[in-house]
Amino acid sequence: AVVSTQSTGKYHSQCDSRNYGKPRYEVGGAGAAARLEQEYVSAVYEEIAGHFSSTRHSPWPGVVHFLNTLPPGSIVADVGCGNGKYLGVRGDLWALGNDNSYNLCTICRDRGHEVFACNALNIPLRRGTCDAVICIAMLHHLTTRERRLTVLHNLAQLLVPGGRGLVTVWA
Repeated sequence: AVVSTQSTGKYHSQCDSRNYGKPRYEVGGAGAAARLEQEYVSAVYEEIAGHFSSTRHSPWPGVVHFLNTLPPGSIVADVGCGNGKYLGVRGDLWALGNDNSYNLCTICRDRGHEVFACNALNIPLRRGTCDAVICIAMLHHLTTRERRLTVLHNLAQLLVPGGRGLVTVWA
């Protein structure tokens, strides 16, 4: 379950509890890259989330193999989790997903997964808390090299010393 509290701070207008769960922010400022990603990625996934989810039901064997190498009780962040197909691969892992699409997060929650909506450029998790991170078929949605490197840096920051990550992209 996702717990949301009413925010009263400086950024309360961005809190999902104030916007019916739909974040209204543009990460990265008013730049062209952020606008392109908003229009051609974020808005599209919000629109097609249900259909997209229905076509993404079989976990990829390589990702399952990676998850199966982790010790029981490992904390795993799935950044860009989509419909959450990797969140339930192993019941003995503590998996937490996030996605930029509120509608995909809703699908994950409906499936009983722990998930929250955020942009991978600003992941609100404490550094050094994850034994593993996965980022499957998401990085290519970012329009610039700098933004992709920022996400890779963010993923690395989530890991405990000796933690492991798996990132896949489309060519």
